[in-house]
Formats: sequence, C-alpha cells, structure tokens
Amino acid sequence: MKRYELLVDIYQYHYDGQDPDSGGMLYHYDYENPVVTKATGGSIKPFESLESFGPQYRNAQMVQLYMPYRPSLRDRLGRIRNKAGEVQFIEPDGDSTEFEIFGVFPQEDMNGRTVDYRVICMRGTIQA
Repeated sequence: MKRYELLVDIYQYHYDGQDPDSGGMLYHYDYENPVVTKATGGSIKPFESLESFGPQYRNAQMVQLYMPYRPSLRDRLGRIRNKAGEVQFIEPDGDSTEFEIFGVFPQEDMNGRTVDYRVICMRGTIQA
C-alpha cells in the first residue's frame, strides 16, 4: 500500500454526564478545537470502499492511517487533507467526511518501542 502524507483533525469526545429526566448519556465532540496531527495512509481498498454481498448489501468507506498521536476509540476524525491542504474525502453536500475510529494498533520497532499507531477508520453513519 502506498502511504501518502496527510494532516488530520481529531475531534475529541467529551462526556457531559447523565440527563436526569431521560437517563441518557450526554456527550459532545469538540469541533471548535480539534487536535491536528500528521499522518500517512490512504484508503484500504481501491475505490475507497469494502463491499459485502449477502442478506444486506454493505458498502463501507474505510481509511487506514499511521500517526504518532494515539486517539481514543470514541474520538472522530475529519478534514483528512494532503500536503497542499486539499480535503481528500468530501460528502455530496461539500462538507468533509467524518470517520469513526474502528481500531487503534501500536506499531513497534525491533526494540519494542512504539513508533506510531495504525488507526482504522470507517465513514460515520451520521455526518455532523
């Protein structure tokens, strides 16, 4: 897989407590102050998708990134852009695509030190 140099915005998850009336959990993503980090990577398969045929058809847009920052599994990624600043994944309405983090795996060198993190992301079903 060819790895491209990218910049990524990481929107951190913040827990706000529990709603006393409904009992639901209250949380928000900090879109105003994203963590911007360098990354390398690209789509997992050509044409940016994984298709599965069965009782239900699934077409999942997935991205694999390598970054020095370890995001939480609850965080979201967005505004994945190249060195020229061009956003690489765009929704039909013109906004950048948001990705939910599917897995974070440390990548180690031969001495056992973590050198970066492999982050597997899937296109979020709800786009903010």
